[in-house]
Amino acid sequence: MIERITNLLTSEDDQNLSFIKLTRRLLIVVMIATAVILVMTSGVTGVGYNPSAVLVLSISLLVEILAYIRLSRGNILFAKITVPLSLLIGISVIAMTTNGLRDVSILAIPVVIIISAIMLGKNALYITTPIAVILTTIVAIQSIYAKKIATPVGIDDAVIVPVLVAASSGITHLLIQRLNENISRAKESEALEKQENAELTALRANLEERIQFRTSELETANQIAEKQASQFQALARVTNVISSVQTLDSLLPLITQVISEQFNVYHVGIFLLDNQGEIVILRAANSTGGQKMMDNKYSLPMKQTGIIGYVTSTGQPRIMPNIEADSYNPELPNTRSAVALPLRYAGRIIGVLDVQSEKPEAFQPDDLAVFSTLSNQVAVAINNALTIEDAQRALAEAQSAIGQITQEAWKVLRPSKLGLGFTYSDIGIKPLEKPLNNEEINEVITKGKVLLKKNDDKNGQILAVPIRLRGQVIGVMQLKSRNANILTEDEADIASAVAERLSLAIETATLLQSTQHRADIEKITAEITTRVSSSSRFENILQTAAQELSKALGGSEVLVQIEPAALKMYT
Repeated sequence: MIERITNLLTSEDDQNLSFIKLTRRLLIVVMIATAVILVMTSGVTGVGYNPSAVLVLSISLLVEILAYIRLSRGNILFAKITVPLSLLIGISVIAMTTNGLRDVSILAIPVVIIISAIMLGKNALYITTPIAVILTTIVAIQSIYAKKIATPVGIDDAVIVPVLVAASSGITHLLIQRLNENISRAKESEALEKQENAELTALRANLEERIQFRTSELETANQIAEKQASQFQALARVTNVISSVQTLDSLLPLITQVISEQFNVYHVGIFLLDNQGEIVILRAANSTGGQKMMDNKYSLPMKQTGIIGYVTSTGQPRIMPNIEADSYNPELPNTRSAVALPLRYAGRIIGVLDVQSEKPEAFQPDDLAVFSTLSNQVAVAINNALTIEDAQRALAEAQSAIGQITQEAWKVLRPSKLGLGFTYSDIGIKPLEKPLNNEEINEVITKGKVLLKKNDDKNGQILAVPIRLRGQVIGVMQLKSRNANILTEDEADIASAVAERLSLAIETATLLQSTQHRADIEKITAEITTRVSSSSRFENILQTAAQELSKALGGSEVLVQIEPAALKMYT
């Protein structure tokens, strides 16, 4: 029962700080008013002493003080109940002991009802108003039967005053209810506004977060785009530089240097597989540590468990984003991240491109596209250099073989087919009867260079040009100008060009004659073999072989003999 009454008298405003402050101020005003009235009724002015009023007001003041103390400790319910009741009882007692309904204290009842409405809210209509009507009725009845009241109270006064009290209470309640409704609507509006503001704040925060996220995404995308553009520019520069070098020994160091400069990495190494395809050998590096590794002939097995072995065995690139100090290679202590890429040509791995940086996480998965393209370009350049070297080696071997054949043919054919040379003068052209031997010819044969000098015996100049066969001087073409004619550099160039054409013609003729000579030998050999094979008797075979060989050799004496020991083996 008590709990139900407590719940009835309790409201949400009891926890509201503003309502608690209002109640505290109201209590202070009530206590001051009670204290003033108490003083006035105590007879300090010489008149109006009322012992009953003094007693009741003193009790009311004590109750109000106690309520204030309880309110300060957080208990507002005691003040909400006791203050209106004590005031109503005090007013009733004062009225009954003085002029009844005609006493001025009755005017305080509406004030008490207002105070009760403020403190109890809508519950004041059901609690304080009935109590006020009952007490007013009691005062009215007492006033009717009292003899000492100057102006007697009639039944009409006993009815009118309670009705007025009830009407005042109802009007006050309606007014307070209207105010409460306005306050409720204001609170609802405030709550709605707060909710809308909260939603707007959340929306703004969400928009700001999305804008910040989009901005961050755009910045990241721009950074990635700028990085990729820079990487592709670096890739184009690397490709442009390495495409102009054709020798492998010059190409590999150039590749490591250009990649290091363009991609801002401190170490670039190139590993190539050996001929057996079992070991990868460090062939080039740009860093000091890499140079030391090359001096120590650094190499790794193809199936090695490290990053290089992984790339050579799987053919897949690999990134190491974070490398602790001294855990990768003692010669490269500054390495904090690395990427290794296969050098693949025509589906076959020929080596590994090793790129290392001093910055952690310098290589990301998004960078593999650029670095894979780079490794492909490097592989193509290396393969082209290897192909060119193989072609140059084969060409050199072919030229050496042709030169050897030409020289052998020259040695065989020159004595029988060529004379010492020819000379042309005003009387015509004629063969040389003996070799020319002078200072100019000997100098040209010795040095192999064109000689242009003044003729000491006659006016004019002497021009001597070497005639070469496969790089070796085999003769000299000498020109002497008539009278005071001067041979110019252009004329010397013409003579040199003619000498080169003459060398080619001699080489061609020598090879042709050598081929014809070999063909003649093969033909004679085939004819002798055919005639020998046509005989079935042993004596005829030997006789035919001797006769045909003698004919082929220009009537030379031929002896064909079979050892007696050999005859015994087949008889």
